[in-house]
Amino acid sequence: MNDLSPPFPAWLPRESGSAAGSSPPAPKVRQIEKPRGKSQDIVARLKATGTYKFYESHLKQYSLVRALGNWIGRNIYAIFAVYVIHIATPLGTRHAKNRRYLIKLSEFAKQKGIQVCKLADAGRVETRAPRVFPDRDRAYLASPRDHYEFPEVFVAVLRNAVTFGGTNLVFADGEVVCHDLYDFERDYTSEELHGRAIIEPGSRRIWWYAYDELPERIPVAATFVDACAPNYAHWMTEVLPRIALFCSDEHFSSVPIVVNDGLHRNIMESLLLVTGADREIIALPSGKALAVDQLHVTSAAGYVPFGRRTSRLSDHSHGMFSPGAFENLRNRLNAVGQEAKPESWPEKIYLRRDSSMREIINAGELEKLLVGRGYAIVEPEKLTFLQQLQVFRNARAIVAPTGAGLSNAICCKRGTHVVVLMAKHKNMIYRYWGNLLTPIQIQVSYVLGNIKDYRGMGIHGNFLINPTDVADSLPAQGET
Repeated sequence: MNDLSPPFPAWLPRESGSAAGSSPPAPKVRQIEKPRGKSQDIVARLKATGTYKFYESHLKQYSLVRALGNWIGRNIYAIFAVYVIHIATPLGTRHAKNRRYLIKLSEFAKQKGIQVCKLADAGRVETRAPRVFPDRDRAYLASPRDHYEFPEVFVAVLRNAVTFGGTNLVFADGEVVCHDLYDFERDYTSEELHGRAIIEPGSRRIWWYAYDELPERIPVAATFVDACAPNYAHWMTEVLPRIALFCSDEHFSSVPIVVNDGLHRNIMESLLLVTGADREIIALPSGKALAVDQLHVTSAAGYVPFGRRTSRLSDHSHGMFSPGAFENLRNRLNAVGQEAKPESWPEKIYLRRDSSMREIINAGELEKLLVGRGYAIVEPEKLTFLQQLQVFRNARAIVAPTGAGLSNAICCKRGTHVVVLMAKHKNMIYRYWGNLLTPIQIQVSYVLGNIKDYRGMGIHGNFLINPTDVADSLPAQGET
């Protein structure tokens, strides 16, 4: 628990103010019927058992039990993977039938002679070190290189391909197509850790278990389903930028868009603002297959690994993002909706994080400091997407603990100051926010604190931030 008692009141838009608080008209969503029988997601099936519900209700609160559960989960997956790869497949069991070659989208297009349509140019992205407080912690934000090259973003049309709900992996010509930024040696996918697939990095082979014997067939669609799409930050930084680029090209104006079923209302609101009300949306449930005669697949516009495959290798990605894609998304979002009067939206905000993970232990002390400096307390999850958009594009200075709500900062104006509060941990992806926001001319600083309450949560443990460091990180009065 943090020391916030009683809390400062959170800022909310005036009821009589802008129409920006109202929801846009509902999109035309075509719902694909959910698959019958047991879920093919092993983790989902586990969570439906009485044993797991008992663990959630009575045992998960204890840090040692939670740590043991995490350890068992990771190691059971590893043992099963060894069994499938080295024992079952050589013996010719049913697992061998599920084995396919995993190929990157650009390689597949070249191999099949598919002409691609470029949506955003390739570009050099600088990775300059941001300001860090306290100064002695600058080494945590050091980058192993001063830039990276982001490839062009393009669309490839795959013939007679299959897209599955809950995964961005696409099946075509007996192969499984993945995006180009996936690092086979270093990255785990959500599909693996949820028991839907096993990947052998060395041979680029994948064992896929979520088969649908009776897929529905349609003539044309563009797929944007993703295992991480229900997570707001992943949606805003990996899925929505691709959709925005696709919808910006008039050649694809009549192509239906396939997304995950069951997405949060704010995610669906952001989707409608990007696609427009006339675009057909197809909601595909997890585990259900959709066979498409002409499947439009858009390459990655942003990517951060779901998990680390190994600790033996260094230089794991902290996130890669296409500046062109994010400029396009910011422009597209800022061009829609009704503008509120500038004086009705705060220029300096602090994002209060409502979560049981990565809590700031002395949040009350920080809020007192920031409120005294003219900052408004904002709880993003209590606002509609359009309200969040208005808040962030009118803000000139933002202080926030790392979390999904901060991904709205991609809507900020150039020159906005963002101060990110993070804990120090050897596996923390520190440069994520700098890599995301700096290329679109948003100024990013970091304040680092020490984890004081692990509770078996690793990088997600609760941490303490020095208020003096926060005060030092704030932009001067004239800068905001």
